[in-house]
Amino acid sequence: MTSPLVLETLRKFRIVVGAVRQHSRALESSCGISGTQVWILATIAEQPDIKVSQLGQALSIHVSTASNLLDKLGRAGLIERLRSEDDRRVVRLRLTEAGKAVIERAPKPLTGPVSDALAKMPKAALASLDANLETLIRHMSEIDQSAAEEPLSNLVR
Repeated sequence: MTSPLVLETLRKFRIVVGAVRQHSRALESSCGISGTQVWILATIAEQPDIKVSQLGQALSIHVSTASNLLDKLGRAGLIERLRSEDDRRVVRLRLTEAGKAVIERAPKPLTGPVSDALAKMPKAALASLDANLETLIRHMSEIDQSAAEEPLSNLVR
């Protein structure tokens, strides 16, 4: 029989996943793009001229994932890619006016509910949560390490 503590902890995971799903749906409904794409726009708004590699680091996602998401945002006219005059390989990112408008109407938090909550946690509590999640992962029989490189909103659809 499963212990009451296991069941209560599982309930809390469901609440977290549900909050991500609900926020993602609200973003898609009001903005027409995914929560991850809104987070990308918000990051570019905060750091105009950011490079793709820096964007990947800022969101803790793989550069190829960031690049694929940027392609969609570019096709939608929400971002522009600017090549450096000095080095044509370097691409910097900026929001278009349409991209700025999306950020203005997007429900908050722009980074998503989990990232926002984690950023607000006391450092000691965050470190403890991180260690405990590492322990949980070690006890799981099947894990996909590449999931760590994917945006959370992509994983809970």
